[in-house]
Amino acid sequence: MKKIMISALVASNLALAGGDIAPVEPVIETPVVEANPWKNEVSIYAWLPTISANTPLPDSGDSIDAEDILDNLKMVFMGGYSGRNDTWSMFADVIYMDIGDSKNHTFTNGDNAHVSVDMKALLMHAGVGYNLVDTGDSILDVVGGVRYVDLETGVSTAGRILEPDSDISASKDFTDFFVGVKGYKNINENWYIPYEADIGSGDTELSWQVFAGIGYRYDWGDVKLGYRYLEFDMEDDAVVDDLTLSGAVLGVSIKF
Repeated sequence: MKKIMISALVASNLALAGGDIAPVEPVIETPVVEANPWKNEVSIYAWLPTISANTPLPDSGDSIDAEDILDNLKMVFMGGYSGRNDTWSMFADVIYMDIGDSKNHTFTNGDNAHVSVDMKALLMHAGVGYNLVDTGDSILDVVGGVRYVDLETGVSTAGRILEPDSDISASKDFTDFFVGVKGYKNINENWYIPYEADIGSGDTELSWQVFAGIGYRYDWGDVKLGYRYLEFDMEDDAVVDDLTLSGAVLGVSIKF
C-alpha cells in the first residue's frame, strides 16, 4: 500500500512538472563579421611650386628657361588617395596645371624679344607599397609604381632681330616606373612626420621626388604641411629639356 502511494505521488509530480519542461532548442552561433581591414584616405592639397622648364627653340641654339617667364597660375587641381592594411598599401595623386605669362627676354646672342610661354601639364603618380617596418610609432614601406606626365608647351616670340616672329607649340607624354620608400614617424598621439622619396626612369632619362613635412591628426582626418620637390630630366627631343617643380605643400585629408 505504501509503495502504491509513493508511486502515485511521483507520477503526479512528474505530470505537474511536465507542463513546465520546454524542448531544448539548438544553439546557433552568430558568425563574426570582420571589419574592413583597409584604411582609406582622400586628400586635397595646395601646392604652389617654383617651376623651372628649359624650353629649346627648334633650329636654334637658344632656349628659354620658363622660370624667367612663368609667373601666372591660371588653373590648378591637386588631389590624392591612399589606402593601407597591415601589410599592403596603395596610393595615387593627380596634378593638373595651366600656367602662362609673357615678358621681355634677352637671348644668348643678345637679341631682345617679347616672349610668351604657356604650359599645360597633367601629372599622375600611382603605386603600391609593402610594409617593412611597423613599430606602432613608425611605419616604413617600400613602394613601386608608375609616373605619367602629359605636357603641352607653347612659345611665342615677337620682335627678335635675327628671325621673324614665331609661334612654337608641341606636346608629348612620358611614362616612368619608379621605386622608393614612404612612411611616417610619430612625435606623439597627434603629431607625426610624413616622408616619401622615389626615383624612376623610362621615357625620361630620370625622374625623382622627395617629400617631408609635419602632420596633425584629427578624428575626421589629417592636416599636413611640408615641402615637395619633383624633377624630370627629359630626352633631347622632348618638349622641354628639364622640368622641375618645388615648393611648400598644404594638404587636408579625410579618412574612412
